[in-house]
Amino acid sequence: MGSEQSSLPAGAPGSSLRSQRDEDIPYTTYSISKPIDGESPRSSPRSLNRQRQVHRGERQSTPKHDIVIVAEGGPLQKDPDPEQTKLNAIPVFQPVLKRSINGGRGEMEYIDKLDHRQVLLLCLRYQQHLKQLSEAVAFDQNALCIRVKEIDYMMHVLLNSLTDRQRKYAKYTEQFQRVSETLSILNRIKGSIDNIIPKMERLNQMLPETEQLEPFTMKSLPSN
Repeated sequence: MGSEQSSLPAGAPGSSLRSQRDEDIPYTTYSISKPIDGESPRSSPRSLNRQRQVHRGERQSTPKHDIVIVAEGGPLQKDPDPEQTKLNAIPVFQPVLKRSINGGRGEMEYIDKLDHRQVLLLCLRYQQHLKQLSEAVAFDQNALCIRVKEIDYMMHVLLNSLTDRQRKYAKYTEQFQRVSETLSILNRIKGSIDNIIPKMERLNQMLPETEQLEPFTMKSLPSN
C-alpha cells in the first residue's frame, strides 16, 4: 500500500499528496488572474477546469429523450393593402435637389455655382419660346377679329333685309286693312240700296204709265 501511494504522482485522484499548484496561494492566484492592463478580470486555470466539470455534469444529468411540444401557428393574416406595404418597404431616399424640400434655404449656394452664360442662354431660349407663343396668339386673335367682323357684316345685311321685309309686310297689312274697310263700305252701300229699291218701285208705280221708269237693277250689263 505504501509503495502504491508513493508510486502515484502528486495531484492524482487516488494520491494523498498535494502539489503546490493545487493549494490556493493568494499572491500567485492574484498575479495569474489579474490581467496586464488591469481592466478586464481573467479567470484562473483552476476555475476554468471547475466550470468545465460543472457543464459536463449538467450535460450528463439531462435525459436523452426530451418531449418537445410545438405550438400551433396562428392564422395567416391577409395583407389588407399590398400596395401600401410595398410603398412602406421602399427605403428612404433624398431628391436630386435637396433644397427643394426646405424651400428657399441655400439658394445662394446654388446661384454661386451656376454658370451665367448658360443661364443667359436659358433666358434667351425662354424669351424666344414666349415670342413664338405670342405670335401664335396674335395670329389667332387677328383671325378671330376678322371672323367676328365678317359675322357682324353678315348680321347687319340680314338685319337690313329683314327690316325691308318688315316694311313691305307693314304696307301689305295697310292695304289689307284698306280692302277690308272698302268691303265694309260696299256692304253698307249694298244694304242701303236694297232698302231704297222697294221705295223707288213704289214711287214708280204711283206715277202715270207714261212717266214710269224702267225697273232698277244692280246687275251689271253684259259687255258687247
